[in-house]
Amino acid sequence: MIYRLIPPTISALFYYVIILINPYFKKGVTYIYDFQNSLDLISFGTKYWFIHLLAVLAAALGIVILLYFKNKANSELSKIQIRILSALRFVSFFLIAVLLLAPFLRSLKKISQNPLIIAAWDNSSSMISGPDSTALSTEIKALKKELNDKLGNDFELVNYNFGEEPGTKDELSFNAKRSNYSEMLNTVSNNHFNQNIGALILVGDGIYNQGRNPVNQLSDINFPVYTIGFGDTTIVADSRIQNIRVNRTAFSGNKFPVEVDVHFSKVRNKVLKLSVVKGNEELQSVMITPPNDNYFISREFILDADQTGLQHYTAKIETVENEQNTKNNSAGFVINVLENKQKILILSDGSHPDIGAIKYTLEEQKTYDVSVFTAEPYPSNLNDYNLIILNQLPTSGKSIAQVIENAQAGRLPVLFIVGSKTFLPQLNTFDQGAKITPLAGSGEEAQPVFNPIYATFRLSEDFLEVLPKFPPLNVAYADYELDADFTTLLYQKLKNIETGKPLMATGKKNGRKVGFIFGEGIWRWRLFDYYQNQSHDRFNELINQLIQYLALRENEDNFIVEFQPVYSETDDVILNAEVYNDAFERITTGEVNITLKNFDNEDFNFTFDVQGEDYFLNAGHLPLGDYTFDAKVDIGTEEYNETGSFTVVPVNLEDVVTRADHNTLYQLASLSGGKFYLPASAGQLIDELKSGNKPKTVNYYQEMVNELLNFKWLFFVLLLILSVEWFLRKYWGVY
Repeated sequence: MIYRLIPPTISALFYYVIILINPYFKKGVTYIYDFQNSLDLISFGTKYWFIHLLAVLAAALGIVILLYFKNKANSELSKIQIRILSALRFVSFFLIAVLLLAPFLRSLKKISQNPLIIAAWDNSSSMISGPDSTALSTEIKALKKELNDKLGNDFELVNYNFGEEPGTKDELSFNAKRSNYSEMLNTVSNNHFNQNIGALILVGDGIYNQGRNPVNQLSDINFPVYTIGFGDTTIVADSRIQNIRVNRTAFSGNKFPVEVDVHFSKVRNKVLKLSVVKGNEELQSVMITPPNDNYFISREFILDADQTGLQHYTAKIETVENEQNTKNNSAGFVINVLENKQKILILSDGSHPDIGAIKYTLEEQKTYDVSVFTAEPYPSNLNDYNLIILNQLPTSGKSIAQVIENAQAGRLPVLFIVGSKTFLPQLNTFDQGAKITPLAGSGEEAQPVFNPIYATFRLSEDFLEVLPKFPPLNVAYADYELDADFTTLLYQKLKNIETGKPLMATGKKNGRKVGFIFGEGIWRWRLFDYYQNQSHDRFNELINQLIQYLALRENEDNFIVEFQPVYSETDDVILNAEVYNDAFERITTGEVNITLKNFDNEDFNFTFDVQGEDYFLNAGHLPLGDYTFDAKVDIGTEEYNETGSFTVVPVNLEDVVTRADHNTLYQLASLSGGKFYLPASAGQLIDELKSGNKPKTVNYYQEMVNELLNFKWLFFVLLLILSVEWFLRKYWGVY
């Protein structure tokens, strides 16, 4: 509690007198005195300090009275001399005794924080995408210099450039391939946390193609955003490839889907051709006639993977007359086509229509060799297979423990189809990534519900549209528990209620892939697909994608290198490696080296870093083009090699949409308490910040605590008082 505010010139003795006569005796702050920019508070760490202080005061008075007023040896001294010596002895004894009460000084230093102005500049290529890019670049740089000159003297001004990531480089290059406004706001909030941000000046065109909508992040900031909008907002004739969705891996001889999103502006009733080409060969095409001036459509192409290796394709849409931006009329994509033929082993306790549905689907692909066994003896050598499908095994009469053991020893992927014959207690003992606890009651019928965050492989919009109409599967009435490394592909919908129970899931267990179908009757999905669409394409897509993911084994030996077949030029090329000993235990004792070779046969050598049980390599940004690699590791006396190939593709997001989005900038400004300006009105923004709505200085106190015993000057004060008293006693003849 603060008791009184008095000037610092009052003597310390008077301070303690004030304490004694104050009626509120509490432990803690007892006194405060004020400087211009600080507040000092004296406190005690001793409990019931005021009682001790009274005792000290009484003892000091008693000593002074006995020493100078009751001592006859001082009779020769005058009254003034006795009073001077008494005062010196009282002060010295009192201060020494008080210090024994452990007083400490709490200093509250007043700090004034001037407002900080932050300017964020969009450094992406769309900023200068107009007819005269040089003039636009010069105009933006001139505006930046004007803001620095006119605001830098009155405020602390910090500049950021942003594209994919924010930075503090002074020079604007306008070569960023992406625009991430949300990351810019996050960086400002994080880097200047608890600072007095007076305003954020955001200069851009409002086009963001990475990250969240920045308007949705306004709740996370507490400062006004002033925006300056560049770019042309005029709607012009434009046909553009907006997005391409495709799986990056396919098998030779298979078909793979490609979905192309196309957007049309002001090209109503014009007939335009959308095509997919490879080199100079047109593979497929379709004619599109936009019915209005703002039209969006997706088209799917089913292509043949007829050649192995990295295959480059291009999606193209015809240009229209007077179309200003033709860079967005085409977009490339790359597929890694694998040549290995996959051998699939299906084991079942008797025949079942689910087996037939899967077998027929796989046999339509040229790269699958399917073997079916519906009775024992099952094959003893499983090393020749890429995937085992266990239909309703184990049963109460067949444990298949040896099959599971062999699959684990060879890291062979397994797909479990759980049905009415499956002996769940034994399946749980295998510990394959899923635990099914039966409940009292019979089975249930579950309809499929797609998990939108499933990202292991992609399914087309056509499949997702028909999926909810598929007939239900027969599932066990049970509780389900998946390991953390598993992801649900389809959930169970029971009696029109979507549940969190998995119907189909995939994951990894001890370094090998495992899949589950927690129900029987998928053969009805195949029949329904044909009844609904006169083809099995959608059912085949699901089975092919599931089997392709599970059957694709990265490596058959003790050395695995994981990588992406396609990297963007703005992304780091990251590779991971796993090394196993002969007991298939993860080890990190050996050094993993890799050599990358580009399209010009230049070699780049790297060494993987060890992170936990894994090997990790970040090769950074690599130039565009195709690359091959050869990785090596020594395990004991054996050397293991792993080879592969990938490609680095260009990013053209800034060329897809070039029409400025000033609406986003206006929302950012108005909802945060700022204003939106066009470049010609930037001077009004400067006047607004310097006079009209000038950011305020923020004051706060910073507390520091020090024990009085730590102040050296206090020791010299006491020494001086005692010395003066001793000198006067000697000088006046008192011994």
